[in-house]
Amino acid sequence: MPSTKQTIICFGEILWDMLPAGKLAGGAPMNVAFHLNRLGEKVFPLTALGRDELGRELMEFLKSKNIPTGLIQWNSYPTGKVLVKLNEKNEATYTIEYPSAWDHIEWTESIATLFTDQSPVLVYGSLACRHEVSRNTLERLLPGAAIRICDINLRAPFYSEDLIHDLLSKADWIKINHEELDLINSWNAAPEPGEQDQVQQLFAQYPRASLILVTRGGDGAACYEKNSTHDHPGFKVEVQDTIGSGDSFLAMFISRKLSGFPLQVCLEDACALGAVVAKYPGATAIFDAESEVKKLKELRKLN
Repeated sequence: MPSTKQTIICFGEILWDMLPAGKLAGGAPMNVAFHLNRLGEKVFPLTALGRDELGRELMEFLKSKNIPTGLIQWNSYPTGKVLVKLNEKNEATYTIEYPSAWDHIEWTESIATLFTDQSPVLVYGSLACRHEVSRNTLERLLPGAAIRICDINLRAPFYSEDLIHDLLSKADWIKINHEELDLINSWNAAPEPGEQDQVQQLFAQYPRASLILVTRGGDGAACYEKNSTHDHPGFKVEVQDTIGSGDSFLAMFISRKLSGFPLQVCLEDACALGAVVAKYPGATAIFDAESEVKKLKELRKLN
């Protein structure tokens, strides 16, 4: 029987996060796909691997997690790697290798067929646009998407004001963290001082957007529509590291929103999954997401 779920495409980087304790599979779009898949969604990562040992290992990782690999390409560039450093708060900073295989995601007939036969939800960010090959492919994907979800994921030096403005102008939903919101707002001639005013500035600047998510690390998140706001203070956990917390937050929000849950529930469950992921090393730890989220919410009620 064919699936009634909406197809979701996560476009962009797939890589190994090289941590002090060893390497873990990562890349923001892959992380979102990983968690959407575990939440039961019909999701496909659209990316590229190098014909090398790291690429073969990443492919085996995806297959072992039952993540569909039909849109993953192979090319002669090295499989992506990122050197990850953790500070005293276990917050991560990244040194991203260039070039990488995912910089060269090509437009193919299988992609064209998918976007002709249906209009998938498309999740994308700015990092995969650092090379014109992947950026051009994304530009061809956007018009055929039912919902365009931009998680800008700023990583210096791989972005510019012009690129970010272009990507945000084409998004239906925008996911941004509080530091990115401050930075983008600073590019305006008269920056607004507070989060709510900054978000309204984004709505004015990017009229296509109907929903903006702002994450605040350990201090929760907010979901803004043009005429309403939902807020959540987050969940306090013992943090192993913050790698992939924002990606799991986005995955849960997408899953709940597409399933028709109220926005406040979408936001609370997204904050909960982001907190759960922070309890484990890396972005792709194995646990029962629904069970862990439920326990965290119940614990909050008791306190």
